[in-house]
Amino acid sequence: MANATQEYPKIDPKKTKQLISTLGELVEKHNFDEAWTIAGQLNSILKEQAENLNGAEYSVLEGVIKSYYSLNEQHKKFSQRTYAFARKANDVAS
Repeated sequence: MANATQEYPKIDPKKTKQLISTLGELVEKHNFDEAWTIAGQLNSILKEQAENLNGAEYSVLEGVIKSYYSLNEQHKKFSQRTYAFARKANDVAS
C-alpha cells in the first residue's frame, strides 16, 4: 500500500534564490509568460516545503510570491485597458 504522506526533499536555498532572481529578471524584461511559470514553481516550493522553512524564509518567499501575483494582476488589468483604449481610438479614427 502506498504511503499516504508524500516525502519531499529538503528545500535547496540556492535553487530558491536563483528562481527568485530569475523571476525578477523576467518581470524586468516584461516576459510575463515565463515569469508566471517561475512564480508557480516558487509557489509549489512554498506549499510543499512550508514545514522545512524557518519563519523568516517563509515570510520572504510568501512576500515575493504575493507581490508577483499582485503585480501580474495589475499588469493584466493595464493590458486590458490599453487594448480597450486602442480599439476605441481606432474606431474614432475610422
